[in-house]
Amino acid sequence: MNDTPFLKRSFVVLWLAQAGSGLGGTFAAFLMSWLVFDLTGSMVLMSSVWVAFMVPSILTHLISGPYIDRLQYKTVMIFSEWLRAAGFIMLGFCVFTDQLTLPVIMATAIMTGIAEPLFRPASMAYTAHILPKESLQRGNSLLEGTMQLMMLAGPALAGIFLTVSGPGLLIGILVFVLIVCGLLLFLVPRVEREKTDEKPTWLKMFKEGLSFYHLYPVLLWIGLLMMVINFSTGAAVPLFLPYIIEHIGSTEFMYGLFTSLFSFGMMAGSLITGMFKQPKNLRVVMLGSLTANGLLMVSLALITNIWTALCVALFQGIFAMIFTINNTTFYQQRVPAAIRGRVFAVRTLLAQTGIPLGAVFGGFIAEGYGFTILFITLGSIILTATTVAWFSRIYHQLNVPVDETKMKNKIGA
Repeated sequence: MNDTPFLKRSFVVLWLAQAGSGLGGTFAAFLMSWLVFDLTGSMVLMSSVWVAFMVPSILTHLISGPYIDRLQYKTVMIFSEWLRAAGFIMLGFCVFTDQLTLPVIMATAIMTGIAEPLFRPASMAYTAHILPKESLQRGNSLLEGTMQLMMLAGPALAGIFLTVSGPGLLIGILVFVLIVCGLLLFLVPRVEREKTDEKPTWLKMFKEGLSFYHLYPVLLWIGLLMMVINFSTGAAVPLFLPYIIEHIGSTEFMYGLFTSLFSFGMMAGSLITGMFKQPKNLRVVMLGSLTANGLLMVSLALITNIWTALCVALFQGIFAMIFTINNTTFYQQRVPAAIRGRVFAVRTLLAQTGIPLGAVFGGFIAEGYGFTILFITLGSIILTATTVAWFSRIYHQLNVPVDETKMKNKIGA
């Protein structure tokens, strides 16, 4: 069987839509960070906007996750894109009428937080539905790599639009891209499911997604590890703009370059991962990439040169993507099609819970003690979590191959 994902029309359409969504998401993150920094100059308030995005995101996963498998994946993705577009139409109106305030930016962050988490589990479940298992590694690499390519170009383009014409043009392009992505997704086929009269409750469906983690305990422990890692990431990401401008003493352009190089690193990581089959020693690859990122996070505390910081961003992106693709593929190969949406929703819920907590923590530490203490603390948290994982026997299950017969028997029981 040919394992080239680009031979499938539905995958090509999904690939194009996700590429546009990635570019729009990059514009949105850059825009809101810039608006808050320009409006307030406060690191705590910058972190608060990140919290305003993440808390609704987590609640959306909690409430909607079990229902995703009962809905059409394409409908969920279209709704996600167009709800985000509506949020930025509201923001654009306030910018054009000179009525922009922090609450308006917060409201946009909340709408984006509600919409964005609907796309990811639906997209992952749909990808696993349209591609055979032997093509998932390559398909995920293509999707993630293209998204990172858009994120690579996004900050530089956003910086140019802001410099030339202010935020108005950037908002207009962002809204246009999100609307077109939604239209593209009308072209993908529906997922045909077996008809059933059973209409399980939200609690029952959520338990079904959660119970799968009992069959594969390592999935739960990966989720908990991701929660800790994302705590540190959630603290760092909202503050990279003031870190580059105030701590290192560089410019907004260099901040855009810093963000772009992280995305370039993620794209490179996806290309590296896509060139090889899934590694036999998955434990070493996944835990090793997280350990490397912890060391790189600590190094940011000691850096005062912008070019060194750019190199760190590049390698952080490479190691982050190596972990992400192998982690996603590991899930997709083990979760049955009938419950993928709810299992992925539980997974994302576990991973993202740490982000808003980290954002609050990061804002207060940076404003109270400075960036040196912040990045030493965040890197130490990552290194402590990965050290525990290296010595834990449960993570050796990452190297256990899929036994489909055994898995079906367990699910049937």
